[in-house]
Amino acid sequence: MRVLKFENLKLHLIAWLVFITYDRAYSCILRGKIDNLWNYLLYYAVNISLFYINAHVVLPGALSRHKYRYYKVGVSIIIEIMAFVAVRFIFLYLIISVHIDPFPPFISYRFFVTNSIFRAVYLVGLSTGYWFALSTYYNAKKIDDLEQAKLQDEIRNQTLEKTLLATENAYLKSQVNPHFLLHTLDFLRDSVLKFSEQVAGSFMTLSEIMRYALTNSDEDGKVPLESELKHIANFIILNQARFSQRLRIDFTINGDPEGLRIIPLVLITVVENLFKYGDLLNEAFPAKIIATIDENNLTFVTHNLKKKKVTERSHGIGIQNIKNRLAMYHKYEVEIEDDDHAYKSTLKIQL
Repeated sequence: MRVLKFENLKLHLIAWLVFITYDRAYSCILRGKIDNLWNYLLYYAVNISLFYINAHVVLPGALSRHKYRYYKVGVSIIIEIMAFVAVRFIFLYLIISVHIDPFPPFISYRFFVTNSIFRAVYLVGLSTGYWFALSTYYNAKKIDDLEQAKLQDEIRNQTLEKTLLATENAYLKSQVNPHFLLHTLDFLRDSVLKFSEQVAGSFMTLSEIMRYALTNSDEDGKVPLESELKHIANFIILNQARFSQRLRIDFTINGDPEGLRIIPLVLITVVENLFKYGDLLNEAFPAKIIATIDENNLTFVTHNLKKKKVTERSHGIGIQNIKNRLAMYHKYEVEIEDDDHAYKSTLKIQL
């Protein structure tokens, strides 16, 4: 059953007003009189009801199944015509009982039944034409929508093919660039080793950081937890070299990470936030990074004072990125304690 849309309701109202005006004008010319308003209301209420019941209930219901559908249409139309005659007869009785002249005028039962059947057939014919036009319109619209969807799918497939080619090209390039970068770092380390072991050590640490960051994860999308923790240690070592060992950071690992696996570069995101926004020069309150391993559960805590002046504002993108990535591989919980002076994050991950 199709529901009339609001924008089409106006057209229906206009069409019925035109029809009723024509019908009444023709009747008044023939009879030379205007009937009681209640006659008109009841008469056209029944007529309009038959029109829409036939178009939106009877025909769709009878044609919904292929088996015996034409037989069902015929039987359904006969039943609704009989119902139409019965309803009109009830209204005729009510009108006569309150001493109102019926419309159309009652001449005899035979004339009343014949007139009602003729009127019903006339309305069913109009209604069937309306249903056919409506069905044709919606079928054409459905075909057009399917063609549009097919066209959009083709465009989407072409876009995906282009994106795939671009991704493959970028991947091939990425296979070359990291190797070039790592070889360059190794060359620089060897070149400065005879002049400064400290600088050479920094180059070696940077090389390990870049190698870990650029190395693909295994098929399960994870890396050993000890590699992720080693990456954090290297990151701290490199930054300590930048700041002449003045950073106050306590990095503690409790428990054994051997055999446990985690998605790569997720813990380092939390540590990078600590370096970006934390006060790491306060001897009385050093920043703390604590990794606690209990069977296959990891609790990763960072706690630091905030810098008094932060040149770059945080938008929570790093934490949201962590949540999005963890959601695909691990069960996890994130707890944030944030005030004007200090920041603490607690990340609980089931490995």
